[in-house]
Parts: sequence; C-alpha cells; structure tokens
Amino acid sequence: MTSTISPEHSVADRLRAEHGPAITLGDDCDLPDDLKVEIDPGAHLILGNRVCIRRGSTIQVHPGATVAIGDDVAIGEHTFISAMVGISIGTGAALSNMVDLHDHNHRHRTATTTPDGKVLPWSSGFEGAPIVIEPGATLSNKVTVTAGIRIGANTLVGANAVVSHSIAPDTVAAGVPASGRRTFDGVPTPRENPRTLTLGFFGTSIMEHLEAVNTQMTTQANLPDVGSKVTVESWRQRGWVHRLALSLRAAWPHVGFDIRNHGEGGATSRDVAGIVSGDRSTGGVDYDLVVLGCGINDVWRRFQGRMSEAVDLDEYTEHMNTMLRQLSGYSRRIVVISETPFGPAEDAATVTAMNAELARYNEAAARAAAAHNALFLNVWGPFTAAARHLAPTSGDDGPPGLWSDGVHLTELGDTVMLQQAERFLAEHRIVEGLLDYPLLERDAALTAYGPMFAPYRPAAA
Repeated sequence: MTSTISPEHSVADRLRAEHGPAITLGDDCDLPDDLKVEIDPGAHLILGNRVCIRRGSTIQVHPGATVAIGDDVAIGEHTFISAMVGISIGTGAALSNMVDLHDHNHRHRTATTTPDGKVLPWSSGFEGAPIVIEPGATLSNKVTVTAGIRIGANTLVGANAVVSHSIAPDTVAAGVPASGRRTFDGVPTPRENPRTLTLGFFGTSIMEHLEAVNTQMTTQANLPDVGSKVTVESWRQRGWVHRLALSLRAAWPHVGFDIRNHGEGGATSRDVAGIVSGDRSTGGVDYDLVVLGCGINDVWRRFQGRMSEAVDLDEYTEHMNTMLRQLSGYSRRIVVISETPFGPAEDAATVTAMNAELARYNEAAARAAAAHNALFLNVWGPFTAAARHLAPTSGDDGPPGLWSDGVHLTELGDTVMLQQAERFLAEHRIVEGLLDYPLLERDAALTAYGPMFAPYRPAAA
C-alpha cells in the first residue's frame, strides 16, 4: 500500500512526536527517513524553512545546548553535528558530505580535572565554545570544524580541511589547519551577531592624547577662514591608540572593535592602578585585549621635585604586579608596553639621567609581564632610533620631531608608536587568536554563551 503522506512530512511528524517542544521545524524541509536526532533535556534544535538534509546524518544536542539551522541550508550525507554549547548555521549555507561539527572536546586529564584519578573517557569532563557558520558559507566534503570557530559569510572551505581557527568572510580556505588562500567579492549577506572584540588601554597621556575639537575645524567643506576664531567645543582622544583603532577597523571590517581608552594625563602607576581597580568595580568589563603602560610620570615627578607624587621603583613594581594580577582575571590577552624615552624636556644632562631611570622602570615592567604571562612590547629601541634620524634641525622646514615638548608625542611620534603596535599584533597574531571563542568548561560555556543563542530559542525553551 502506498502512503498518502509525503516522506518529508512523515519525518517531520516523527521528530515532533519524539521531541515535542524541544524541536522547532520550519516548512518544506526535505529530511531523510534515517535522520538521527538526539535532543537532551534543556536543549533545543531549530530547523528553518526549506532545510535539506541527506541520508545518514546525525544531529546531537546535549543538555542545555542549542543547534540553530537557518533557512535554505543544505546538509550532505553522513554529516555529524554535535553541540554541548551552541552551533548556528546561517541562511543559505551548504555542508557537503561527511562534514563534522563538534563544539566541544574532552578536557586535559590533569590532577585538577580528574581529581579522583579514574581514567575513563568522560572522567575529565568537557570544554566547549560555539561554532558559528555565517550565511552563504560552503563547507566541502569531509571538512572538520572544531570548537570556538566562526566561519565568515560566503566563505568556501576546501575538502578535507580542519578548521581550527576562525575564517573571515568572502575567503577561500583550505588545508590542515585551514587558512585563507584568497579572498573574493562576496554577495552581500545578512550577518547575525557579528563578532566584537573589546580592547582596553590603561596608561598616561601618551595613550590618552587629548585634542581640542571644533567640528568646523574638521569638516572639509566648511573650514573656517584663515585668521578667524573658533570656539573649542570639546576634547577628544586621538594619538596612536585612536590610529590603531582605525587601523584595526580597516584591516578587519567584518569585526566590531569596542575601544576603551582609559589613558589619563599626568597619571603615575599609583593613579593607573586606581583606574584599573575602579574600572572593574564600576563597569565589570571583560576584555579581549588589554594594553597597559605607565612609568614616565613616576620618574618625571621626582625630577620635577614633586616628591609626594613621585613613585619609586619598588612601589611601581608592586602596582604593575597588582594590575596584572587583576587584569589577568578578566582579560584574554595582555600586552605591557614600555614607555617612550624623554626627549628635550630639560637640559641634556638631566634628560640623560631621566632616561636612565626610566629604563629601569621599563625593565621592571618587562619582568612583571613575564611573571604574569603577559606579552611585552618594547618600543624604546625603535623610538630612540627613529628620534635620532628624525630630529628636526635648525632651519628645517620638514615635519617636527617625535616630541612636542619632550614628553608628549607629535603626529610623527604617534605614527612610530602605531607602527610598532601594528607589527607586534601581526607578529603574535593577536587579533586572529582573539577571533576564536574561548574554550570554557562545559557548564561555564553554557552560561557565558547562552545569550548568543537565546534569540533562536522559543521563549519557553
């Protein structure tokens, strides 16, 4: 006898009967009879409209996790999707045969993760992080995607690749591990939950770099007449941190950068330590990257005779260690940046003595960074070399040197700093690493990443 119910409806009805409110199925889905779906308590599976899945495929959604498959997604034969945290597959994405998506793995078996000493497959527990496949992405046959990865819109991943680091949109990627081989002009696609990195900068006026603002001064079509007067409307932060923010946004246009510049003019390490502590207590911000640098005012105040404000080397070291200890608790990466040397702020002999002292503070900062597994960016040597070659000469009509007053930097000085920061980030592949979602213990991951997947789930799920 021939069934009067179409195969796709019968599979959908079976899944609804088996999983009830734990599954949300769209219309006109093409699902195979042997599709295996496992949904544990508190988990939810969402299939959009016109989803096509071929034979031999399995979808596992472990307790509390979410798998969200968008409209018009095609999934090939014998594909395995397993979520302990959350996996989203965007509209129009395509997964070829035998693709494997696992957003989790076993934790290392250490004394901490395996306190009872039992050597069992599950004894150390699991860690996980989301997998996000953006709209229009295509994964060729036998591609494996590991936990914490985001694959950009329209990206094409070649056969047999292992995707263990996030890939930008509009990219052809291949290999083990998969890496971008070329880019292309991809079709515009809607992007959900774009990746945003939060960067914090803590330091002195070298980071803060305030400038006076009048909007007419920066509007090319409405510049004031030469010799006219304008009113300062506000101050704004510029300098090398601002330029770095622009550089990051230009280099990574698909990524959001939340830049928080906490630099403060005149701040010693004592003051910066208070800023770090206050920022956490009032804002509670978790940072993807923190750049920390101070010390120039600690030294300068002593040579200015402002002894109550000066900070000696022992106290400076204590503040640096305290800040790094605090920041390590809620920052994924930390870069300690050395201070720039003094320029002609005083007579030559005094400047030499000031720089000799400041060099000792930079050395202490480097030791503190190493003790707390932070990176150290030493700009002293490159800055000194640039200053030697770029110092303005008498009657020189070219650009000024690197300092405006022997301490604060000119645009040229800021550019030297910018180049050092850009090279350092590229050398250590810091941004690339931050684009992966951090692996967390299973329960912690569900808590941390739950908000990412809440919009996909029904209100009662």
